[in-house]
Amino acid sequence: MRLHILVIGICFIGSGCGMQPLPGEISKDRYFEEGVEARKRSKGEAPELGLALAGGGIKAADFSIGVLQGLIEAGVMERVDAVSTVSGGGYAALWYFSRLLNPAEYERNSLDVVDYHKFARMFFADCIPIKYKDLNYVNPLWHKIADPTSGICPKNMTNFAPDDPEQKAFNSDPVRYQNHLRGYQDIFAWNWRRPFHYEETTSDQGRRNVKIEFTGSFALTALSSIVNFVPNVLFDWEVPVSSSRNQYRAGILRAFGATPTNCEQTGGCVFSTRPVGSEAFVRDDLTFKLLRQEYEKGIIPLWIINATAGENRDLFSAIAHPGQKPLQLTSFEFSPYGSGSGLFQYSRQSLDDLRPWEAVTVSAAFLDAQQKVYPVWWNIGMNVTTLNWGRSHRNPHVQWVETILHKALPAPLYLFHRRSGDSAGDFVNIRLSDGGQSEDLGAYALIHRKLPDIIVSDHSSDRSGRMDDVCRLKNGLAKDRGDDPHLYVYFPGLSNLDEVCIKDSNLGYDIFNWEHPIVLGCVTSDRDNYDCVRKQPMEQDHFQHIYLIKPSFPGSESRHHLARTLLSATRECGSRKGKDNCADAVSSAPRFSWTHHWGILSPSLMEVFMAKSKTERGRFSSRKKMEVVLRVLRGDDLDVVSREAGITAATVSEWRDQFVASGQAGLKSRAAEGRDDELVRLKALVGDLTMRLELSREAVQRLRGGVPLATGRSTR
Repeated sequence: MRLHILVIGICFIGSGCGMQPLPGEISKDRYFEEGVEARKRSKGEAPELGLALAGGGIKAADFSIGVLQGLIEAGVMERVDAVSTVSGGGYAALWYFSRLLNPAEYERNSLDVVDYHKFARMFFADCIPIKYKDLNYVNPLWHKIADPTSGICPKNMTNFAPDDPEQKAFNSDPVRYQNHLRGYQDIFAWNWRRPFHYEETTSDQGRRNVKIEFTGSFALTALSSIVNFVPNVLFDWEVPVSSSRNQYRAGILRAFGATPTNCEQTGGCVFSTRPVGSEAFVRDDLTFKLLRQEYEKGIIPLWIINATAGENRDLFSAIAHPGQKPLQLTSFEFSPYGSGSGLFQYSRQSLDDLRPWEAVTVSAAFLDAQQKVYPVWWNIGMNVTTLNWGRSHRNPHVQWVETILHKALPAPLYLFHRRSGDSAGDFVNIRLSDGGQSEDLGAYALIHRKLPDIIVSDHSSDRSGRMDDVCRLKNGLAKDRGDDPHLYVYFPGLSNLDEVCIKDSNLGYDIFNWEHPIVLGCVTSDRDNYDCVRKQPMEQDHFQHIYLIKPSFPGSESRHHLARTLLSATRECGSRKGKDNCADAVSSAPRFSWTHHWGILSPSLMEVFMAKSKTERGRFSSRKKMEVVLRVLRGDDLDVVSREAGITAATVSEWRDQFVASGQAGLKSRAAEGRDDELVRLKALVGDLTMRLELSREAVQRLRGGVPLATGRSTR
């Protein structure tokens, strides 16, 4: 009774305990429209193309950087209007925007558009690790033709060869950006032990320094747990005292935010160590204000960083309602135009003025007591041991007196006070954690912005093929949530996706055996539009194309074999001898048309079917046999050709011998009808010239439109 009187008295002094208005509050619809008019002014058209980089830690980051490289080299990235990231995808975006906007790394005038040819040469230049040289994984000659800095790496770990006359291409440290990424993959390493190394994690067990480091980390965590007891266990002050959290944040920034050390200019690079880079720009100068300025100039896409906020954390909900809330409520985003979520509403102000790098580390806080994937006792253990990496902010919707009262409540009383609910004023704090705990693809922010086309880079659940993140989005959008309409996610090429997405289903897709890594799908308000055909607005209010990129390994039979066609274009256009064939190579390289009508496409272009195993692919047609044989006769490596074709080298050799023998027999039995032969030759010549004319015309049109023909692609 006395407690109730005390609360009433405090509320009276504090002018009431009602929900406070949000500073800078803006309606949800208006928030998602922010930046559209600025984009129209700078680029002449409304935003159309979005890119979602999904979560998944370091693995997702590396995959996303590869996707960024591919989109840049294909001429697609310059058309991207918005980039939405979660967790590891945010690492990749932090790396991308830090390179692009740091004038010390990428020089340009303030109004200059990005020269993506230059960007690719500077930041994606790489070499082939020397351990691959004799394994026939790659053909070094192709990379030397495409990019003079490619080829086999120097023997040292830094890929820097200052005094080696045989490695002149590496005298100026040209591949330092990719080398830095590769060497600083261990984000939990401590700076004192020179964290730059190429050792696999399975090799760490026998290394003395690593054992010392593990012991030190354990000791610091134990010490943090002692300090943590009063503020975060006995009371709910949510003071960030976790040493492992600080170590995690520092590792992300060191690997993906820092400017790599230029060994040519600074020295200090020994055989196996590249010094830690500078973090000054990403910590101090990379702000949401800068991102907004550059976006409104039309220089960069809009960067949206997604976290999770608002999962119930009270004792009753942990027992009675342990599952996740709808993603429409808990998906919390930061952007150059503010921050917010469906639960906590939207504001033109960024929550507590967080910087992009801080938002990225929050978006990646996968260890946090807010999680709903594992049982509730995991959350208790995380809180006690300080493996609680999220970040808490005072809820601006709540009166300060409520905050004071909550901080005064000891355990277990605070577990029943303002830690759960379905409205903005139900929580005393806004707890931010890994965005994957709400929507791991990063697609939700782009769907709400109604961009017609969305590319999704998703590597998650690839071992089992469960499509967990796709299913979370699909099931979440289909549920009715307030004023959000029912939306349906379809992928015509993924048979029985509804059954796969059933909870506890054991079904999945053989992703690594797909013929093509891109799956075409859609988000639509039409429940019956299973084929993803764009209809009139009166028939469906909402429709977006989805291009889902998965880490499959395309077979050589695929008509859309990206690696083969891009490599061909690189080789032909990068060498002097191949200039005449450049137009042919470019015309056969894959293209992306983001505004086409799918209704006129054949099913083979709309769907990606489950590929048969290589032993079940049946007989090769004579045309395919000839393609394989001609590659070998042109000088391509026999093992590489056979591996890409999915057949043995002996079979390729047999086909080659048969081809040569039949050619010799044909020469011996050739009829002496010179006139007929000449007519056949002339017809073939006319056909060839006609084809080349069309290809050349297309190439000229692309050049006039400012679209690059091709750029060199290096191997990471």
